[in-house]
Amino acid sequence: MSEKFIIAHTPQEAAQAKSGENAYLAGGTEAMRLGSEFACDSYVSLRKTEALREVKRTSGKLEIGASCTFQELIDIEDIPAYLKEALHFMASRTRRNMATIGGNVAVCRDDSFLVPTLLAATASVSLMNKDGATEEISLEGYIAGRDKYKGCLILSINLPDGVSVKSARSANTAQSHARLTAALGKKDGRYLAYAAIKNYGLVKLGGIAEKMSTADHLSEDEITDYLKNDAKIALKDDLLYGGADYRKYLLGITFAQMYQELKG
Repeated sequence: MSEKFIIAHTPQEAAQAKSGENAYLAGGTEAMRLGSEFACDSYVSLRKTEALREVKRTSGKLEIGASCTFQELIDIEDIPAYLKEALHFMASRTRRNMATIGGNVAVCRDDSFLVPTLLAATASVSLMNKDGATEEISLEGYIAGRDKYKGCLILSINLPDGVSVKSARSANTAQSHARLTAALGKKDGRYLAYAAIKNYGLVKLGGIAEKMSTADHLSEDEITDYLKNDAKIALKDDLLYGGADYRKYLLGITFAQMYQELKG
């Protein structure tokens, strides 16, 4: 049980209050979860920070406030259909009313609902440090430098125009942790492929994305065989989430289906 809440009304207040001894609290679905590695005794609450709940369109992109909940985004007309598809991967409406897009990015779990989709959409994040300085970087860069940006406040997730994305999720039940969350994006004729594999991690599938981008057409067998034989994806048998061969086959068939959908 937390002992202290710092209520921030502006992003600047929140960023200044952040320290190594507390954590940001938005929806709380992860930080308040029993046994969570993100739980602590003190939190900087973002629930009163209205500036983090704005959705606005600027030149060439859509800026989504980090404290927007999954359900709020589903109900907003301007949110792209591909993101709403991923938001619906969270089956519980109760959790969708609490969980935030910024929180899902910040924890970056290996069964993330949104991160593969946002990466495939070439999303960027706007950040603020404790001095109030802001910076916009690619989501891929943010994930790669998570230690560097650990103390920063996520202000918004930014989606560029002109991207097509397909996403898929595989789990035993709608409420179970996903064994696989995958997304395939297409922008300016180039494909981008990402997957979150439970108990393995987040992976960028650059090889198959390059083949998709340069080939006139790839068959289902060509895609599944390529990913099955990709030595960079060194999966191991998992008692809960399936054998290595099965999960590699699932990875291949999932991307083959998304590829066919994006090809039309």
